[in-house]
Amino acid sequence: MTFARPVCGLRVRAALATLAGFAFATLAAIASASDAQAQTTTGAIRGYVRDSAGTPIGDAQVIARNAAMGAERIATTNSNGFYNLAGLRPARYDLQVRRLGYSAQTRAVTVGIGEVLTLDLQLAQTATQIAGVRILSTETTETARSSESGTNVSRQQIENLPNFERNFLDIAKLVPGITASTVNNSDKFLAAGGQPAEAVNVFVDGATYKNDVLRGGVVGQDASKGNPFPQAAVQEFRVITQNYKAEYQKASSAIITATTRSGTNTWEGELFGYGIGKAYVARNPIEVLNGSPRSRYERLQAGGSLGGPIAKDKLFFFGTYELNFRDEPQYVTLGGNAAQAPTGLNPAQYTGAFTSQFREHLGFGKLTWLKSSRSTVDASLNVRTENDFRGFGGQTSYQSAEDVAIRTLTGVANWRYAGEKWLNEAQVNVQNFVWNPRPRNPGLIGRDYAGIIRIGGREGRQEFTQGRIALRNDVTRSGVQLGGDHVFKGGASIDFLGYEGIKDFFFTTPLLRYRAEENYVRPFQAQFGFGNPKISADNIQIGGYLQDDWTVTPKFTINAGIRWDIETNGINNSYVTPKALADSLRLLAPQMTVGQPTASGTVVRRPINDLGGIENFITTGRSDRPINLGAIQPRLGFSYDLKGDGRTVVFGGVGIYFDRNYWNTLFDEQYLRQFRRLTINFKDSCAVDEFNCAVWDSRFEDPAQLRTLGFATAPEVFLVKNNLEAPRTNQFSAGVRQAIGGYQLTVSYNGIRGYNGMNFIRVSPWGGFAPNYSTIFATDDRVKTWYDAFQLQASKPLAGSRWGGSLAYTLAKMEEQGQSTDLFWGFDDRYTTVADRPRRVTPGDQRHQLVANAIVRLPADFMLSGVVNLGTGIASSATDASAGWGQFTEKTYVYQPPTRAFLGVGHVFNNQNLDIRLEKGFFVRGGQRVSISADLYNSLNSRNFGCYDATIFPTSGNANLKYNKPNCAALGRRLQVGLRYGLVPQVNR
Repeated sequence: MTFARPVCGLRVRAALATLAGFAFATLAAIASASDAQAQTTTGAIRGYVRDSAGTPIGDAQVIARNAAMGAERIATTNSNGFYNLAGLRPARYDLQVRRLGYSAQTRAVTVGIGEVLTLDLQLAQTATQIAGVRILSTETTETARSSESGTNVSRQQIENLPNFERNFLDIAKLVPGITASTVNNSDKFLAAGGQPAEAVNVFVDGATYKNDVLRGGVVGQDASKGNPFPQAAVQEFRVITQNYKAEYQKASSAIITATTRSGTNTWEGELFGYGIGKAYVARNPIEVLNGSPRSRYERLQAGGSLGGPIAKDKLFFFGTYELNFRDEPQYVTLGGNAAQAPTGLNPAQYTGAFTSQFREHLGFGKLTWLKSSRSTVDASLNVRTENDFRGFGGQTSYQSAEDVAIRTLTGVANWRYAGEKWLNEAQVNVQNFVWNPRPRNPGLIGRDYAGIIRIGGREGRQEFTQGRIALRNDVTRSGVQLGGDHVFKGGASIDFLGYEGIKDFFFTTPLLRYRAEENYVRPFQAQFGFGNPKISADNIQIGGYLQDDWTVTPKFTINAGIRWDIETNGINNSYVTPKALADSLRLLAPQMTVGQPTASGTVVRRPINDLGGIENFITTGRSDRPINLGAIQPRLGFSYDLKGDGRTVVFGGVGIYFDRNYWNTLFDEQYLRQFRRLTINFKDSCAVDEFNCAVWDSRFEDPAQLRTLGFATAPEVFLVKNNLEAPRTNQFSAGVRQAIGGYQLTVSYNGIRGYNGMNFIRVSPWGGFAPNYSTIFATDDRVKTWYDAFQLQASKPLAGSRWGGSLAYTLAKMEEQGQSTDLFWGFDDRYTTVADRPRRVTPGDQRHQLVANAIVRLPADFMLSGVVNLGTGIASSATDASAGWGQFTEKTYVYQPPTRAFLGVGHVFNNQNLDIRLEKGFFVRGGQRVSISADLYNSLNSRNFGCYDATIFPTSGNANLKYNKPNCAALGRRLQVGLRYGLVPQVNR
């Protein structure tokens, strides 16, 4: 595995100066500091200590002891009686209050990730015989008093809910506000708030897993079935869909922050295996409609974990390994022209069932050192490797398969130093990510016989690498009295990144195309590439923030913060337009026109002028593309406890959140200057001035000879604005939380307005300016989005009760101007620029979504759990050719899929899925435990269709008989059986 050049090529003096400043700030903080972890991975307990008369008690010691690890945290109350225990590792704590003259008593509390438990404590004087500590508010009041729109997912849910892929990103979809995925999408994306997946960020133990180079938002998730992290290593996580604080960066929609499991003083381990056999997989609805045989799908998920003490109360370890092994058949068939196959081609030899193999290995190891009551060190390593053989089936042969290989290596080290009022965490994070789709047969030239079969090797490979070295420091100061009680927090981070991309499409493996017009005896067309397919860049990301959690009164809290992010190479800032290209663009600028059809005829438009003129796209480097210093992000939230008991709380907030355009979106500006993907048409003879034409010769089957034709071809041109803005959202929310017994109900409105999304638009005629250049495209960063949602959530924690679960309902409307999820919108010629586009429903919009989950403890150590997911259907882009086919008559529109009844009731939902799980445990000698389980996915065998044919044919001809008919579907019912063996009883069940 190679490591991308994270610092190479950067201006060394600036980097060293920044590092020195960062190190000085870190040391200065530690010199005065304390113990805490950044709130991205920890929780806190805060509140007031008073006597029975309500008088504040100052100088009382509040002690939280993590019994599992033997670690303690201590805070002292100020004169208002306020205390704050921040930076607590998510766990169960024994909480005790001590003050001379007052009796002491211990209470047990559980701190979740990202939670701030508000616990007001009451002490009785020693002379009385009343209990020493009385907790006036329950553990659930933290969630009630938070200004965030966030949901915690516990270890109990992670372990016990049916989860087909063992991917914690899938469990995150239980949260309201998460955008649904299409039924045929096997990519493990997560999107929220009407924004694309690229707008999310995932933190594990405080380390970002942001994908800067490719789609998906999370490293390794672009075009991947795999998991970013082993599920057994995740202790719990929090999904924050809105109004997160200033300490969170590089996201404009949802944040997921997870904490990993640590070893404790008790040995703990597990072995598990889950399998789905081919006899336990029902046909999906499309297979039923087509009369296809039962799929020979097989899968095995297996692994184990072990954790415990190396030295009691001092040094602990935890490790886990997971295997995801999947075989799924793909059927290769012949097209309707098979009888016309030329001599020498025997297409039948390529047909049949072939196995698509997916293999993923996930490993995680962690050491925890409690150096003293003030100092803690955590160090972990996460390794992920996967190979996915796919890209064949239908009329594409197994010869043309590709292997999508992904490698991720992440190392994280956190050092925490603790005091009573100061809190500090320093972190170092090193990450290397490689995404490498590659042909199974790279040396075999590709041949596509239209209407028969496609054989030969796949037409190219890609290899993207992202390397990251990140440093971060956070400092918290508690108990400051100024018009109330303040908890101040500030921090800074710096990430050194190296990007490298290789896209050699049609380079090592050109593609020859054959058709019936030439009787398939010679190609009529070839696609090939030539030049240098490799490109690289370096980048530095710097961020800093300040925030204040201001308890104005015990009922009223304000969370105010501001964040500032800087990126040195966010838009390829150092790129210099080649002089020949710059001169040509200036000369051709008056001819950069497009035709816009209107009711009165075609109008000539000059979109390049609407975007600032051609000079706004020609650069001499950083003098034209300075670093953007404007990513300043104020954020404000509040919560008001109406009665002071944490049962009825009004909350809300507003804020600005900046993200970034991933590197591959801007890649082609430079890449197409050094590498070309070209098309040559072969004919028996070519006119003297005929462009992209050649007379076929068998020597062109040699890729080197084929590339000699490239000199006559015209490359496309992609232009990036020198003042391209980074995408951002403005977010605002308001709601109320109500505790009803052991239940909690949350009702909220959540609004998001997105700005500066980017599309490539066409700024020249199709075919452009041959033979010098083909079509010219330019960035237009005026894409806007609107997201408005009513969200209802009801939850009951499992804790020590018989059952627990939650219900989340989202009524949402997503709209856009421009295309928020696709850089190229299909080029509807009615709209030449983003600003010309009307505001319309966003493809991906789903108006109603209902997700519920529950875990029930049954007698005889049975456990039943389930997840139900109902949705009204996901909107998609479609073509309206009712006025006729053609460049100026076709239109685009947004198609809404049909709905159907659920359990015989109504016609509301398009997507309907119920997963259930039943597990039976057996305790054996020595406290060990064995359990067997059965998971039934899509237990009702619901017909969840997708890929609807939504093309509207011209009214002057025959109607589209396939209109509103599906072409794909989600998997049918599947039965999974499993076995788990635990070294010790799972007391957290």
